[in-house]
Amino acid sequence: MDFGFPWSCAVCRASFEGPGPLCANCLEELSTLEQEPCCRVCAMSLPMHGSPCPYCMGKGPPNFDRVVRLTSYHDPVRAMIHHLKYHRRWTIGEELAHRLLEQERVKELLQQTDVLIPVPLHWRRQLTRGYNQADVIAQRLRTLCDIPVLRPVRRIRNTEMQTLQHAAARRADNLKGAFALKTGAKVTGRHLVIVDDVWTSGATMQAMARALKPAKPASLSAIVIATADPRGLERVEKPSTDT
Repeated sequence: MDFGFPWSCAVCRASFEGPGPLCANCLEELSTLEQEPCCRVCAMSLPMHGSPCPYCMGKGPPNFDRVVRLTSYHDPVRAMIHHLKYHRRWTIGEELAHRLLEQERVKELLQQTDVLIPVPLHWRRQLTRGYNQADVIAQRLRTLCDIPVLRPVRRIRNTEMQTLQHAAARRADNLKGAFALKTGAKVTGRHLVIVDDVWTSGATMQAMARALKPAKPASLSAIVIATADPRGLERVEKPSTDT
């Protein structure tokens, strides 16, 4: 089967033998990215392990107890997320969720987690895309860790895509009033973890935190596939298709 129908790498498109979705070279690059030093509180990249964090000063991002990630937002993970979001390669999200669980910092956080909450898409965008990439990741984590996935927040505004906003202030303005709490009964007093694909400026996560705050959770943390340097928003890749 591999000879007649060889795998095509999800990043470089090279043919290869094996289970996929990456060829050996891209898999090695991904493994290297996963070992990069990052802040244990806000998950932003650091020059070396143990360096003081210039982003959060060790205090973490506002409204969050902790953020954990798989890698920084560089290839090959950047290309994988692009295919996941804009080219209907939803199985990549499941693969990335598996790799998240290989990280000790992720397993440590999940041991203290009561509920996973994927960042919701507006129904129009989800209809166009076919699925919510954050939900794909959260559902796989639920299956592997037996942690319930709840959706207490809904997206009430079909905002412009964050990848089209090149300044942190514009990203924050774009998300104002975008989310609303449906019900807080099932999350009050519980340890919540919001799941998303990329943390860039934090505007989406902060908007989610504001929506969840009236429910009075015991704690609020986040799991993301990648964190991007907020000082380089203009380098965040634009989608080739989608609305």
